[in-house]
Amino acid sequence: MPAPLAADLGYSPDIYRLIIESAPNAMVMTDHEGRIVLVNAQTEKLFGYAREELIGRPVEILLPAQARERHQEHLKSYAAAPQPRSMGAGRDLYGVRKDGAQVPVEIGLNPIRTQSQTLVMAAIVDITERRELQRKLAQSETLAAVGAMATVMAHEIRNPLGSIVMAAKSLIGADLSAADREIVSDVLAKESQRLSRTLHDFLQYARPREPKRELADLNRTVTGIVKALQADREQAGRIEFQVSLDKGLAAFPHDADQVRQVLWNLILNAVQSMQGKGRLRITTAADARHAHFCVADSGPGISAQALEKIFDPFFTTKKTGTGLGLAIAQRIISAHGGRITADNEPGAGARFCVSLPLQPS
Repeated sequence: MPAPLAADLGYSPDIYRLIIESAPNAMVMTDHEGRIVLVNAQTEKLFGYAREELIGRPVEILLPAQARERHQEHLKSYAAAPQPRSMGAGRDLYGVRKDGAQVPVEIGLNPIRTQSQTLVMAAIVDITERRELQRKLAQSETLAAVGAMATVMAHEIRNPLGSIVMAAKSLIGADLSAADREIVSDVLAKESQRLSRTLHDFLQYARPREPKRELADLNRTVTGIVKALQADREQAGRIEFQVSLDKGLAAFPHDADQVRQVLWNLILNAVQSMQGKGRLRITTAADARHAHFCVADSGPGISAQALEKIFDPFFTTKKTGTGLGLAIAQRIISAHGGRITADNEPGAGARFCVSLPLQPS
Protein backbone atom coordinates (compact mmCIF):
# COMPACT_ATOMS: atom_id res chain seq x y z
CA MET A 1 0.00 0.00 0.00
CA PRO A 2 1.30 3.47 -0.82
CA ALA A 3 2.44 5.21 2.36
CA PRO A 4 0.50 8.45 1.63
CA LEU A 5 -2.73 6.50 1.25
CA ALA A 6 -2.14 4.62 4.49
CA ALA A 7 -1.43 7.86 6.29
CA ASP A 8 -4.58 9.40 4.84
CA LEU A 9 -6.55 6.45 6.21
CA GLY A 10 -4.96 6.76 9.61
CA TYR A 11 -3.32 3.32 9.63
CA SER A 12 0.24 2.16 9.22
CA PRO A 13 0.89 0.63 5.77
CA ASP A 14 1.71 -2.80 7.25
CA ILE A 15 -1.48 -3.06 9.31
CA TYR A 16 -3.75 -2.03 6.47
CA ARG A 17 -1.99 -4.34 4.04
CA LEU A 18 -2.48 -7.22 6.49
CA ILE A 19 -6.20 -6.45 6.81
CA ILE A 20 -6.76 -6.31 3.07
CA GLU A 21 -4.60 -9.32 2.21
CA SER A 22 -6.31 -11.52 4.81
CA ALA A 23 -9.73 -10.98 3.18
CA PRO A 24 -11.10 -14.20 1.60
CA ASN A 25 -12.53 -12.30 -1.38
CA ALA A 26 -11.21 -9.91 -3.98
CA MET A 27 -10.92 -6.40 -2.55
CA VAL A 28 -10.66 -3.35 -4.81
CA MET A 29 -10.39 0.19 -3.47
CA THR A 30 -11.08 3.16 -5.72
CA ASP A 31 -10.75 6.91 -5.24
CA HIS A 32 -13.41 9.56 -5.87
CA GLU A 33 -12.67 9.45 -9.61
CA GLY A 34 -13.06 5.70 -9.85
CA ARG A 35 -9.33 4.95 -10.18
CA ILE A 36 -8.01 1.82 -8.51
CA VAL A 37 -5.73 2.64 -5.57
CA LEU A 38 -5.54 -0.75 -3.86
CA VAL A 39 -6.12 -4.44 -4.61
CA ASN A 40 -5.29 -7.67 -2.79
CA ALA A 41 -3.95 -11.06 -3.85
CA GLN A 42 -7.46 -12.46 -4.31
CA THR A 43 -8.10 -9.74 -6.89
CA GLU A 44 -5.01 -10.82 -8.82
CA LYS A 45 -6.20 -14.43 -8.66
CA LEU A 46 -9.77 -13.66 -9.75
CA PHE A 47 -9.03 -11.25 -12.60
CA GLY A 48 -5.63 -12.49 -13.76
CA TYR A 49 -3.87 -9.12 -13.47
CA ALA A 50 -0.77 -8.30 -11.46
CA ARG A 51 -1.63 -5.52 -9.03
CA GLU A 52 0.86 -3.20 -10.75
CA GLU A 53 -1.30 -3.48 -13.87
CA LEU A 54 -4.37 -2.29 -11.98
CA ILE A 55 -3.17 0.49 -9.69
CA GLY A 56 -4.04 3.87 -11.17
CA ARG A 57 -6.33 2.37 -13.83
CA PRO A 58 -10.07 3.14 -14.06
CA VAL A 59 -12.10 0.43 -12.33
CA GLU A 60 -14.02 -0.01 -15.61
CA ILE A 61 -11.12 -2.19 -16.74
CA LEU A 62 -12.75 -4.95 -14.66
CA LEU A 63 -16.23 -4.45 -16.15
CA PRO A 64 -17.85 -5.84 -19.33
CA ALA A 65 -17.92 -3.39 -22.23
CA GLN A 66 -21.72 -3.02 -22.06
CA ALA A 67 -21.52 -1.93 -18.41
CA ARG A 68 -18.70 0.61 -18.76
CA GLU A 69 -20.69 3.42 -20.35
CA ARG A 70 -23.11 3.81 -17.46
CA HIS A 71 -20.63 3.08 -14.70
CA GLN A 72 -19.58 6.72 -14.33
CA GLU A 73 -23.24 7.60 -13.71
CA HIS A 74 -23.38 4.94 -10.99
CA LEU A 75 -20.17 6.32 -9.47
CA LYS A 76 -21.65 9.82 -9.25
CA SER A 77 -24.88 8.48 -7.80
CA TYR A 78 -23.03 6.50 -5.14
CA ALA A 79 -20.73 9.44 -4.32
CA ALA A 80 -23.79 11.62 -3.67
CA ALA A 81 -25.04 9.24 -0.94
CA PRO A 82 -22.30 6.78 0.01
CA GLN A 83 -23.38 3.95 2.29
CA PRO A 84 -22.70 0.21 2.69
CA ARG A 85 -24.81 -1.71 0.17
CA SER A 86 -24.75 -4.42 -2.46
CA MET A 87 -24.17 -3.39 -6.05
CA GLY A 88 -26.69 -4.04 -8.79
CA ALA A 89 -29.41 -5.53 -6.58
CA GLY A 90 -31.67 -7.80 -8.63
CA ARG A 91 -29.32 -7.83 -11.63
CA ASP A 92 -26.77 -10.34 -12.86
CA LEU A 93 -23.31 -8.83 -12.46
CA TYR A 94 -20.13 -9.89 -14.24
CA GLY A 95 -16.49 -9.01 -13.98
CA VAL A 96 -14.01 -9.32 -16.86
CA ARG A 97 -10.70 -11.12 -16.50
CA LYS A 98 -7.51 -10.05 -18.26
CA ASP A 99 -8.07 -12.81 -20.84
CA GLY A 100 -11.54 -11.39 -21.64
CA ALA A 101 -13.52 -14.14 -19.89
CA GLN A 102 -16.55 -12.96 -17.92
CA VAL A 103 -17.05 -14.09 -14.33
CA PRO A 104 -20.40 -13.91 -12.46
CA VAL A 105 -19.87 -11.92 -9.27
CA GLU A 106 -21.55 -10.36 -6.28
CA ILE A 107 -20.22 -6.99 -5.16
CA GLY A 108 -20.55 -5.23 -1.82
CA LEU A 109 -19.67 -1.54 -1.57
CA ASN A 110 -18.42 0.28 1.52
CA PRO A 111 -17.45 3.97 1.71
CA ILE A 112 -14.23 4.76 3.55
CA ARG A 113 -13.95 8.40 4.60
CA THR A 114 -10.41 9.72 4.88
CA GLN A 115 -8.98 13.09 5.77
CA SER A 116 -9.06 14.26 2.15
CA GLN A 117 -11.67 12.22 0.27
CA THR A 118 -14.17 9.35 0.33
CA LEU A 119 -12.80 6.10 -1.02
CA VAL A 120 -14.89 3.09 -1.99
CA MET A 121 -13.96 -0.46 -1.02
CA ALA A 122 -15.56 -3.15 -3.19
CA ALA A 123 -15.65 -6.73 -1.93
CA ILE A 124 -16.04 -8.99 -4.98
CA VAL A 125 -17.19 -12.61 -4.68
CA ASP A 126 -16.82 -15.11 -7.52
CA ILE A 127 -20.16 -16.98 -7.68
CA THR A 128 -19.33 -19.24 -10.62
CA GLU A 129 -19.64 -22.44 -8.55
CA ARG A 130 -22.89 -21.26 -6.95
CA ARG A 131 -24.39 -20.46 -10.35
CA GLU A 132 -23.43 -23.89 -11.65
CA LEU A 133 -24.97 -25.59 -8.61
CA GLN A 134 -28.14 -23.53 -9.03
CA ARG A 135 -28.28 -24.46 -12.71
CA LYS A 136 -27.87 -28.16 -11.95
CA LEU A 137 -30.44 -27.98 -9.16
CA ALA A 138 -32.95 -26.20 -11.39
CA GLN A 139 -32.32 -28.73 -14.15
CA SER A 140 -32.75 -31.61 -11.71
CA GLU A 141 -35.96 -30.15 -10.29
CA THR A 142 -37.29 -29.51 -13.79
CA LEU A 143 -36.55 -33.06 -14.89
CA ALA A 144 -38.11 -34.45 -11.71
CA ALA A 145 -41.23 -32.30 -12.21
CA VAL A 146 -41.48 -33.30 -15.86
CA GLY A 147 -41.09 -36.96 -14.89
CA ALA A 148 -43.79 -36.72 -12.24
CA MET A 149 -46.10 -34.84 -14.58
CA ALA A 150 -45.51 -37.34 -17.40
CA THR A 151 -46.26 -40.28 -15.08
CA VAL A 152 -49.49 -38.79 -13.77
CA MET A 153 -50.56 -37.56 -17.18
CA ALA A 154 -49.93 -40.95 -18.79
CA HIS A 155 -52.07 -42.62 -16.12
CA GLU A 156 -54.85 -40.05 -16.28
CA ILE A 157 -55.02 -40.09 -20.08
CA ARG A 158 -54.65 -43.85 -20.50
CA ASN A 159 -57.78 -44.69 -18.50
CA PRO A 160 -60.31 -42.48 -20.34
CA LEU A 161 -58.67 -43.25 -23.68
CA GLY A 162 -59.08 -46.97 -23.02
CA SER A 163 -62.76 -46.49 -22.24
CA ILE A 164 -63.25 -44.31 -25.33
CA VAL A 165 -61.58 -46.89 -27.59
CA MET A 166 -63.67 -49.76 -26.18
CA ALA A 167 -66.87 -47.74 -26.49
CA ALA A 168 -66.04 -46.74 -30.06
CA LYS A 169 -65.38 -50.36 -31.02
CA SER A 170 -68.70 -51.36 -29.50
CA LEU A 171 -70.56 -48.74 -31.51
CA ILE A 172 -68.81 -49.65 -34.75
CA GLY A 173 -68.57 -53.42 -34.60
CA ALA A 174 -71.48 -54.65 -32.51
CA ASP A 175 -75.19 -54.95 -33.23
CA LEU A 176 -76.44 -52.97 -30.22
CA SER A 177 -79.95 -52.13 -29.19
CA ALA A 178 -80.98 -48.51 -28.93
CA ALA A 179 -80.72 -48.68 -25.13
CA ASP A 180 -77.21 -50.17 -25.26
CA ARG A 181 -76.12 -47.59 -27.80
CA GLU A 182 -77.32 -44.86 -25.46
CA ILE A 183 -75.27 -46.36 -22.62
CA VAL A 184 -72.14 -46.62 -24.76
CA SER A 185 -72.65 -43.08 -26.07
CA ASP A 186 -72.94 -41.85 -22.49
CA VAL A 187 -69.62 -43.55 -21.65
CA LEU A 188 -68.03 -41.88 -24.67
CA ALA A 189 -69.30 -38.44 -23.60
CA LYS A 190 -68.26 -38.77 -19.96
CA GLU A 191 -64.79 -40.17 -20.68
CA SER A 192 -64.21 -37.50 -23.33
CA GLN A 193 -65.13 -34.83 -20.79
CA ARG A 194 -62.82 -36.44 -18.26
CA LEU A 195 -59.97 -36.45 -20.77
CA SER A 196 -60.65 -32.80 -21.63
CA ARG A 197 -60.58 -31.82 -17.93
CA THR A 198 -57.31 -33.67 -17.44
CA LEU A 199 -55.63 -31.89 -20.34
CA HIS A 200 -57.07 -28.55 -19.18
CA ASP A 201 -55.61 -29.01 -15.67
CA PHE A 202 -52.18 -29.91 -16.98
CA LEU A 203 -52.06 -27.00 -19.39
CA GLN A 204 -53.29 -24.55 -16.78
CA TYR A 205 -50.71 -25.68 -14.26
CA ALA A 206 -47.89 -25.68 -16.82
CA ARG A 207 -48.83 -22.29 -18.30
CA PRO A 208 -50.41 -20.10 -15.60
CA ARG A 209 -51.61 -16.64 -16.56
CA GLU A 210 -51.45 -13.42 -14.61
CA PRO A 211 -54.70 -12.32 -12.91
CA LYS A 212 -56.77 -9.72 -14.78
CA ARG A 213 -57.88 -7.56 -11.89
CA GLU A 214 -61.20 -5.79 -12.40
CA LEU A 215 -63.86 -4.67 -9.95
CA ALA A 216 -66.00 -7.71 -9.15
CA ASP A 217 -68.49 -8.77 -6.49
CA LEU A 218 -67.31 -11.86 -4.58
CA ASN A 219 -70.72 -12.34 -2.92
CA ARG A 220 -72.36 -12.45 -6.35
CA THR A 221 -69.85 -15.07 -7.51
CA VAL A 222 -70.62 -17.27 -4.49
CA THR A 223 -74.38 -16.91 -5.01
CA GLY A 224 -74.12 -17.85 -8.68
CA ILE A 225 -72.09 -21.00 -7.97
CA VAL A 226 -74.45 -22.15 -5.20
CA LYS A 227 -77.54 -21.66 -7.40
CA ALA A 228 -75.92 -23.54 -10.28
CA LEU A 229 -74.96 -26.42 -7.99
CA GLN A 230 -78.37 -26.60 -6.33
CA ALA A 231 -79.96 -26.90 -9.78
CA ASP A 232 -77.70 -29.87 -10.57
CA ARG A 233 -79.38 -32.74 -8.70
CA GLU A 234 -76.71 -35.22 -9.76
CA GLN A 235 -73.93 -33.11 -8.23
CA ALA A 236 -75.76 -31.65 -5.23
CA GLY A 237 -77.52 -34.83 -4.08
CA ARG A 238 -78.85 -34.26 -0.58
CA ILE A 239 -76.47 -31.46 0.35
CA GLU A 240 -77.70 -28.82 2.80
CA PHE A 241 -76.27 -25.46 1.74
CA GLN A 242 -75.60 -22.88 4.45
CA VAL A 243 -74.50 -19.59 2.92
CA SER A 244 -73.54 -16.56 5.02
CA LEU A 245 -72.48 -13.50 3.04
CA ASP A 246 -70.99 -10.32 4.49
CA LYS A 247 -73.22 -7.57 3.04
CA GLY A 248 -70.52 -5.04 3.86
CA LEU A 249 -68.12 -6.68 1.41
CA ALA A 250 -68.03 -4.31 -1.55
CA ALA A 251 -66.71 -5.10 -5.02
CA PHE A 252 -62.90 -5.09 -5.16
CA PRO A 253 -60.28 -5.65 -7.90
CA HIS A 254 -59.62 -9.33 -8.61
CA ASP A 255 -59.81 -11.81 -11.45
CA ALA A 256 -63.39 -13.01 -11.05
CA ASP A 257 -62.94 -15.93 -13.46
CA GLN A 258 -59.92 -17.26 -11.59
CA VAL A 259 -61.49 -16.81 -8.16
CA ARG A 260 -64.67 -18.50 -9.44
CA GLN A 261 -62.52 -21.43 -10.53
CA VAL A 262 -61.01 -21.68 -7.03
CA LEU A 263 -64.47 -21.57 -5.45
CA TRP A 264 -65.83 -24.24 -7.79
CA ASN A 265 -62.86 -26.46 -7.01
CA LEU A 266 -63.25 -26.09 -3.24
CA ILE A 267 -67.01 -26.58 -3.34
CA LEU A 268 -66.92 -29.63 -5.64
CA ASN A 269 -64.18 -31.19 -3.50
CA ALA A 270 -66.40 -30.69 -0.45
CA VAL A 271 -69.46 -32.18 -2.18
CA GLN A 272 -67.46 -35.21 -3.32
CA SER A 273 -66.00 -35.77 0.16
CA MET A 274 -69.55 -35.95 1.59
CA GLN A 275 -70.65 -38.39 -1.14
CA GLY A 276 -73.79 -36.43 -1.92
CA LYS A 277 -75.08 -36.10 1.63
CA GLY A 278 -74.13 -33.60 4.33
CA ARG A 279 -73.84 -29.93 5.18
CA LEU A 280 -71.86 -27.40 3.14
CA ARG A 281 -71.19 -24.01 4.70
CA ILE A 282 -69.88 -21.10 2.61
CA THR A 283 -69.08 -17.74 4.19
CA THR A 284 -67.64 -14.41 3.11
CA ALA A 285 -66.23 -11.65 5.29
CA ALA A 286 -64.08 -8.56 5.07
CA ASP A 287 -61.72 -6.56 7.23
CA ALA A 288 -59.90 -3.32 6.53
CA ARG A 289 -57.44 -4.87 4.07
CA HIS A 290 -58.72 -8.27 2.97
CA ALA A 291 -61.74 -10.14 1.68
CA HIS A 292 -62.20 -13.66 3.00
CA PHE A 293 -64.22 -16.70 2.02
CA CYS A 294 -64.37 -20.16 3.56
CA VAL A 295 -65.80 -23.48 2.37
CA ALA A 296 -66.47 -26.03 5.12
CA ASP A 297 -68.09 -29.45 4.87
CA SER A 298 -69.36 -32.15 7.22
CA GLY A 299 -67.35 -34.90 5.54
CA PRO A 300 -64.62 -37.08 7.07
CA GLY A 301 -62.05 -34.28 7.14
CA ILE A 302 -58.41 -34.42 6.06
CA SER A 303 -55.82 -36.62 7.72
CA ALA A 304 -52.77 -34.98 9.33
CA GLN A 305 -50.53 -36.60 6.70
CA ALA A 306 -52.67 -35.31 3.84
CA LEU A 307 -52.84 -31.79 5.30
CA GLU A 308 -49.05 -31.48 5.00
CA LYS A 309 -49.21 -32.18 1.25
CA ILE A 310 -52.69 -31.00 0.34
CA PHE A 311 -51.45 -28.20 -1.99
CA ASP A 312 -48.58 -30.18 -3.55
CA PRO A 313 -48.87 -30.75 -7.31
CA PHE A 314 -50.11 -34.27 -8.20
CA PHE A 315 -51.12 -35.09 -4.61
CA THR A 316 -54.64 -36.49 -4.32
CA THR A 317 -56.65 -38.62 -1.93
CA LYS A 318 -59.14 -39.53 -4.68
CA LYS A 319 -59.11 -42.67 -6.79
CA THR A 320 -59.16 -40.52 -9.92
CA GLY A 321 -57.94 -37.02 -10.63
CA THR A 322 -54.74 -35.24 -11.54
CA GLY A 323 -54.00 -33.87 -8.08
CA LEU A 324 -53.61 -30.41 -9.62
CA GLY A 325 -56.86 -28.72 -8.58
CA LEU A 326 -55.67 -27.41 -5.22
CA ALA A 327 -52.17 -26.70 -6.54
CA ILE A 328 -53.74 -24.51 -9.24
CA ALA A 329 -56.00 -22.87 -6.65
CA GLN A 330 -53.01 -22.03 -4.46
CA ARG A 331 -51.11 -20.63 -7.44
CA ILE A 332 -54.09 -18.42 -8.42
CA ILE A 333 -54.52 -17.06 -4.90
CA SER A 334 -50.78 -16.46 -4.48
CA ALA A 335 -50.72 -14.56 -7.79
CA HIS A 336 -53.39 -12.27 -6.29
CA GLY A 337 -51.16 -11.67 -3.26
CA GLY A 338 -53.52 -13.72 -1.12
CA ARG A 339 -53.42 -16.85 0.99
CA ILE A 340 -55.27 -20.18 1.07
CA THR A 341 -55.29 -22.52 4.07
CA ALA A 342 -56.73 -25.92 4.90
CA ASP A 343 -57.68 -27.40 8.26
CA ASN A 344 -60.36 -29.46 9.98
CA GLU A 345 -63.23 -27.91 11.91
CA PRO A 346 -63.60 -29.35 15.43
CA GLY A 347 -66.19 -32.11 15.31
CA ALA A 348 -66.82 -31.52 11.61
CA GLY A 349 -65.10 -31.93 8.26
CA ALA A 350 -62.57 -30.06 6.19
CA ARG A 351 -62.40 -26.29 5.89
CA PHE A 352 -60.61 -24.22 3.26
CA CYS A 353 -60.24 -20.47 3.74
CA VAL A 354 -58.99 -17.85 1.31
CA SER A 355 -57.87 -14.28 1.95
CA LEU A 356 -57.52 -11.78 -0.90
CA PRO A 357 -56.18 -8.22 -0.67
CA LEU A 358 -58.82 -5.56 -1.29
CA GLN A 359 -56.21 -3.51 -3.14
CA PRO A 360 -53.37 -4.94 -5.27
CA SER A 361 -49.95 -4.36 -3.74
